[in-house]
Amino acid sequence: MRQETYHGVPRSKIPWGPTIDYEKCISCGKCADYCTLGVYTSEEKNGKKRSVVKNPNNCVVFCTGCEEQCPVSAIVFPSKKETRELIRKLQKQKNDSEDCLKNNEVKKTVKQAYGKIAAERNTGSCCSCGCGDQSAAQEISKSIGYSDEELNVVPEANLGLGCGNPTALGKLKEGDVVLDLGSGAGFDSFLAAKKVGASGKVIGVDMTEEMVNKAKSIAAKHGYANVEFRLGDIENLPVESGSVDVVISNCVINLAPDKSRVFSEAYRVLRSGGRMYVSDIVLLKELSDKQKNDSELLCGCVAGALLKDDYVREIERAGFEVKILSEDTEISERQYNGIALESLKLAATKKS
Repeated sequence: MRQETYHGVPRSKIPWGPTIDYEKCISCGKCADYCTLGVYTSEEKNGKKRSVVKNPNNCVVFCTGCEEQCPVSAIVFPSKKETRELIRKLQKQKNDSEDCLKNNEVKKTVKQAYGKIAAERNTGSCCSCGCGDQSAAQEISKSIGYSDEELNVVPEANLGLGCGNPTALGKLKEGDVVLDLGSGAGFDSFLAAKKVGASGKVIGVDMTEEMVNKAKSIAAKHGYANVEFRLGDIENLPVESGSVDVVISNCVINLAPDKSRVFSEAYRVLRSGGRMYVSDIVLLKELSDKQKNDSELLCGCVAGALLKDDYVREIERAGFEVKILSEDTEISERQYNGIALESLKLAATKKS
């Protein structure tokens, strides 16, 4: 039975079959007599019977037996090279489409999980495979590098969802424009706002509407005039090119399906010589297929994480110079039930 696809591509999109050059054709019918697959049929034109191509997709791939039977070389097949190139192009389109659907499902799952945290919980340590109260969030935040002073700045914005303190990794200065990727309820954005002062600005971008609304509400309550929160995707930032001095991100990029796109976007929005400071979960060993498809581990910053070397390589491919600042391997036991991972802290500089 003829398969409807070839290497995953619908046969109807691939020019398998022959065409007939009727300037050469002598209506001998040898092509139709040879083919047993119903590719050809006969019709009468100008009082003469001739073969016509009725079902080109019934053709066996490049059989070309009918071409060999034709005494006047009137049968023409598409170039094998061109057809192979077309198949590769169609395969890529199909794979891209499937990846897009998968990525959209991942984002939908993450949005739902973090939207629920923002809407229903004051705090939650879901980035460490569980949710807890304010005291639990405080303990988690202390363990990953926040001082008591920082934790008391805007405590209601601290949902305990981080794996480091990116504002402490780099020297933010007065007047800097800072972009926070995956800003959540705004905790790191508010810390950065204090460092850049009234002459600086912080832009927080998050794809979860509930998180953005929560952050805006906290900013208004505490009078943060130099912070702006935008609803958007970190794979397609709603930020002008070359408009940012520093990018920060805390345990968010692992959630993005297309991490290379995230790093390319960060590179785009940074000014020449701009810096990026990231805390993120990276793997030290491959996950099992079951773990990779676990929605709780996905929303817990594990299932979507890359191996450490692959993560660094993606940043370098985007054009950055990368420096690893520290690696917290103990977080695996503290927060992730011993899964082979670590919190990686790094600085990346956009080449001038």
